[in-house]
Amino acid sequence: MRAFAVGGFGEAPAIHDLPVPAAGAALLIRVNCAGVNPIDYKLIDRLTANSTYPFVVGVDFAGVVESVPPGERTFKAGDRVFGMAPHGAYTESIAIALAVEKEPLARIPGGVSDEQAAALPVSGLTALGSLELLKVAAGQRVVVMGATGGVGGYAVQMARALGAHVLATVRGDADEARRLGAEEVYDTKAVDVIDALHAAHSDGVDAILDLVNGKDAIRRDAEILKPGGGVVSTIGAADETWFAGRQVKAYNINAELNPAESSQGLDQVARMLAEGKITARISTTVDLDGAGQILKKLRSGGLRGKAVIRVQG
Repeated sequence: MRAFAVGGFGEAPAIHDLPVPAAGAALLIRVNCAGVNPIDYKLIDRLTANSTYPFVVGVDFAGVVESVPPGERTFKAGDRVFGMAPHGAYTESIAIALAVEKEPLARIPGGVSDEQAAALPVSGLTALGSLELLKVAAGQRVVVMGATGGVGGYAVQMARALGAHVLATVRGDADEARRLGAEEVYDTKAVDVIDALHAAHSDGVDAILDLVNGKDAIRRDAEILKPGGGVVSTIGAADETWFAGRQVKAYNINAELNPAESSQGLDQVARMLAEGKITARISTTVDLDGAGQILKKLRSGGLRGKAVIRVQG
């Protein structure tokens, strides 16, 4: 099978011809599409001489079940499925073990394409889990900082579907944030967004999903949060103790701390997409030979919306 992988330590990722994985007690899945996320190149950057090679790139996928182990009753051959494969998704076939917590899998609902499904898992579950940690509810004021990225775009739509009043911060693409459903948009190119939000909401906001600010800049979020409010960082920047001293509950969401990262979470985001509560926002689609270029574009910040790789010709 063809796969986009790192062949050995220090090598650049490239197309390799690898054996089809032995399924054993796992499901064998033919991958039709793979989603592209920042974690894909970050995992490449973390490889060491002791990592397992070849290292297949990617996490998000959508495809069709080709075979199931004896006794399997949840899925059958021919089912359209999507999920997360931490052992690599930019490949023509993968084996998913249903008993492994970090390999959630769900059926693709009718009316949802493989491309749309492949764009959902990492970004969609991060957005959903962040809103769950923040306990976002109807009528609350919720700020999404970095509202037009992969996670931010889903979070704006999900928060609006919950009935929250969404305030977005962006860098130059205010119109896109409004299209997603943000009711107020603050452009970092035009204003100091913390000062502007404080001026507009002097009594504070209820929650902030911060996708952009580092360890120092994120502390300014406390200036606009109500006592008892919450902030989630997706880049590990929030000092929980520091925020607690200011009556703010802080979270650093990741694979270990995400209440939505499960097969049930996948079902939920897929239903949202099927019901029109969120859109996949796919801006770029390439074939497997274009994987390196699309990752390079994502790394440089030149990609808006979601990118998807069509794995099967």
